[in-house]
Amino acid sequence: MPVIILAGEEDFELYRRLDELKSKLLDPAWMSFNYARHDNPPPADVVDLASALPFGPGNKVIVLDRIDWFAKKRAGKTDDTAAGAKKALKTAAKTAARETVNEDALGEALASVHPSTYLIFVSTSNFDSTLRLSKLVSKTADLQEFKREKFFPGSPIPAKLENWCQKEAKHFGATIDSDAISYLVDGLDANLRQISSEIAKAAIFVMPKTHITLAAVKTLSPHHSHIFGLADLWLSGKIPETYNALRELQAKQNNMATVATLQTFIGKWVEIKALCKYHNEKAAFGPGVQRRELPEGDLVKMIAPELKMHPFALQNDMKRLRSVSLEFLEEKRIELTHLENLVKTGQMPDTHALELFFLREKKEPARRK
Repeated sequence: MPVIILAGEEDFELYRRLDELKSKLLDPAWMSFNYARHDNPPPADVVDLASALPFGPGNKVIVLDRIDWFAKKRAGKTDDTAAGAKKALKTAAKTAARETVNEDALGEALASVHPSTYLIFVSTSNFDSTLRLSKLVSKTADLQEFKREKFFPGSPIPAKLENWCQKEAKHFGATIDSDAISYLVDGLDANLRQISSEIAKAAIFVMPKTHITLAAVKTLSPHHSHIFGLADLWLSGKIPETYNALRELQAKQNNMATVATLQTFIGKWVEIKALCKYHNEKAAFGPGVQRRELPEGDLVKMIAPELKMHPFALQNDMKRLRSVSLEFLEEKRIELTHLENLVKTGQMPDTHALELFFLREKKEPARRK
C-alpha cells in the first residue's frame, strides 16, 4: 500500500522501521528529489501532498512525522499566564483546523495516491482505532504498530522482550545468555535503545568469541538497582553508607554513566513531586475544611497515566521521595548539571564531582515538605 502508518510508543523500533522503509523504497540517486519530511502537517496539507508524483525513476517517499491524529489528547494543567493563553489559542486553532478538514477530500486523496508515491504517517503514541480520523486513514493504509512492552523491575522477563534481545544479538553477529538478557532488561527498565547499545558493546567486547555471557554484560553495563540503592541511602541522609555505596558503584561502572543515570532519575523525580504538588493544591476544599494531602494511592492513580509509568514503579518512587521536597530535588538537579559541566570542561575530576554531589551537607529547609 502507498499509505503506511507507523504508530506506537516504542519509538526505537518505530524509527528503525522507518529507516528500513526509506532504504527499501528510495532510489539513492534520486533521493534529493523524491524524499520529503513534514512535521505534523494539518490534514488540508496532506490532501495536497497525497497528489505528489515521483520525479524520474523509482518512488517518492513523504514522511509525515510526529503526527498526533491517532491518539486521544490528555487534558493538561491550566496556565493562566498571557503566554499560556496564547498557547491555548494556538492549540485550539490547530484542533479546529483538524476537526473542520474535508474528510471526503482527504479520503479520496489517500485512496488515489500514485502507486509510486508513499505517504508514511509517523506517530509516537499508540494507535487509537476509535477516533474518527484513525478510522478514515486506516481504510487505505497499512498499519504497523509498535507498542511498548509492559515491564517493571523485578517482574519476570516477557517472552517478547527475550526474543527481541536474542534477535538483537544476532543482528550484531552474536548470541546471548538468558541471564544476561534478564540483567539488561531489568537493569535498563526495558529501554530497547539502551539495551541495543549494551548488546552492541558486549558483542565487540567478547570478540573473537560470539557468545555474550552474564559476566561480560556485568563488566560493561550499569544496573539501575545499584543506582537505586545508592539513591535510597542518599535520600534518607545516611552519609557513611552513601559513601560506601558510591565507592562500590564506582568500581563497577564509569562515573559519567552514573551522572547520566542520575540526571534521568532526578528529572523523573522532579516531575513526580511537581505533579503530586499540583494535584494536592487542586484538591477541592471548602470553608472551615483544612487542606490536606491526597492519599498516596489516589495520587498514583492520577499520575501514573500522565507519566506513562507502571503504578507499582510509581508507588516505589513516591515512597522513596517521602522525606524530600520538590525544592530540594530542583536544587540538586541544578547542582548536578553544574558539576557535570565542570567535569566536561576539564575543571573537575568526575570522582570529585560525584563525591561533592552526594556527600555535601544537605540544607534542612530544602528537605522540608
